[in-house]
Amino acid sequence: MTKKVENVQEAVAGKAEEVKAKAAEVVAEVKEEASPLFEAARRMVLAAIGASDLEQHIKFEVSYTPHDWLTRYNLAKGAAFGLSHNFTQVGYLRPRNRHARYGNLYFVGASTHPGTGLPIVLLSARLVTERILREHPASHRATQLTPAQAGAR
Repeated sequence: MTKKVENVQEAVAGKAEEVKAKAAEVVAEVKEEASPLFEAARRMVLAAIGASDLEQHIKFEVSYTPHDWLTRYNLAKGAAFGLSHNFTQVGYLRPRNRHARYGNLYFVGASTHPGTGLPIVLLSARLVTERILREHPASHRATQLTPAQAGAR
């Protein structure tokens, strides 16, 4: 690896850490401000469904914020369902599942074609798998390994 590439990698890594730290600060502030809103919304929902006493029976609870999605799963801006659904991000207009410049770089998930939701993400994975199998020769497929190679670690 060249020194120039190493310098770029270090600069990018440093910037990423800086952005993560700032995001953590902002999220802490937002969580603090959102907590009363969350509690009020909870009370309203429980009252609306006739379960206003449910809270006293809760033994364990987990809630997720966009920051949780960002830090745990590296989802862009903490968006659990991928890119927005404006006109430029629906159906066929979503980003392709193969990089235009790097032909052997593929993408799977909610932010790629065909879109969001678990069934659609699984379809995205299937489409990429089929594409890889179609675009790469059979000699590189794992199913073509001999028994001795298959058992090797």
